[in-house]
Amino acid sequence: MSPAAPPRTAAPSAPAPTIGGAAAPGTTGGTAAPGPEAPAAERRRPWLVILVTLAVLAAVLASVARGFYRDGPLEPDAPTAQGSKAVVQVLEDLDVEVDVDRHTTDATEALHGGGTVLVTAPSSLSAQQLTTLADAREAGDGRLVLVEPDFVSLSYLTSDIAPAGSLRTATDLSPDPGCGDLAHGARTLHVPGADGLYGPSTLYRTSGPAQGCFGSGEGSLIAAADGILVLGSADLLTNEGIAAADNSALALNALGSAGELTWYIPSPSDPMSTSGQTILGYLPSWAGPLALWLLAVAAIALIALGRRFGPVVVEPLPVTVRPQELVLGRARMLQQSGSRDAAAASLRSASATRLADRLGLRRESALEGLLAALAPHVDHTPEQLSELLGPTPVTSDQDLVHLAQDLDRLEKEIDR
Repeated sequence: MSPAAPPRTAAPSAPAPTIGGAAAPGTTGGTAAPGPEAPAAERRRPWLVILVTLAVLAAVLASVARGFYRDGPLEPDAPTAQGSKAVVQVLEDLDVEVDVDRHTTDATEALHGGGTVLVTAPSSLSAQQLTTLADAREAGDGRLVLVEPDFVSLSYLTSDIAPAGSLRTATDLSPDPGCGDLAHGARTLHVPGADGLYGPSTLYRTSGPAQGCFGSGEGSLIAAADGILVLGSADLLTNEGIAAADNSALALNALGSAGELTWYIPSPSDPMSTSGQTILGYLPSWAGPLALWLLAVAAIALIALGRRFGPVVVEPLPVTVRPQELVLGRARMLQQSGSRDAAAASLRSASATRLADRLGLRRESALEGLLAALAPHVDHTPEQLSELLGPTPVTSDQDLVHLAQDLDRLEKEIDR
């Protein structure tokens, strides 16, 4: 009886791929396993996700918050330092109706109706806009409040107020003794100087019936004349400057006395703001007709130079031309160009060819050979033959005619 066969055992599984005999890191039996740095990366990842999420939320919230108001200098809805939301809210709390307009036509309607119009940036208005506002104020019973107007804008509205200087340092100003109602209940005004919203505050000089208040040597910070009130600093109306000194008293009393206020902010989208003088407007009146005439001349010249001569005419080849026409055509060309020597050379060459044929000479023979062959058959001396057949210059048409006649006489002499 044969011994029993040993039980078969399962073959061991194939070892994992090795590098230099060692198992590859992170692998066990071909299955990937997290390395030692993986847990640290996984721990940092949630914090990174949270930070990115918070940043996105902050950006979205900021965008949404800015969408509720328009930021800018003296914007009535802007809660920023340069905005004027505080003034507008207090005016509305005092039952003052505040309308915000950005077009000149809307502001003129308010002036025609006798309302108060605050112009936040009169220096940015065009000549047409300023003229329209001045006409509306004179036609109606309205009142204009201008914020730091320059000399040009004031020249359209009144001749009694003009800029006289500026305040470049932070200053507290007190009303002059004769200010009266022009102080608007303010005992002290504070301006930031060169750090103001529009730069240094402006002082104004008054003349005639105009009156100034809160003077500082060169002029006054507040000026008024014939329905126009000039504020020398925009910071009197900003959220940052309204709380300083008695700036709020001046702003509220100056703007809210009529019970309604038009807050006019000049806008680039105003159709009247683009009607200023253009470069073409400075040209003289005759420049337009002259330009049209030059354009017409240029168009005619282009048409004349660019005209086509018609389709190309195809002529069947070869073309047969009579020898007489060729001779006459070449003679006319030589006559028009005044080429007497070329014509004389042609006559001498043709005559020499015919003489050589009659004498039995080869065509390529030199002139000396032809002269030697001719000498025994003609009455001419060798010098006369050399002058007749050689390259002697021809100075006139008459000499050219004589040359042709002499050559013809020489050939006839050979024929005898």
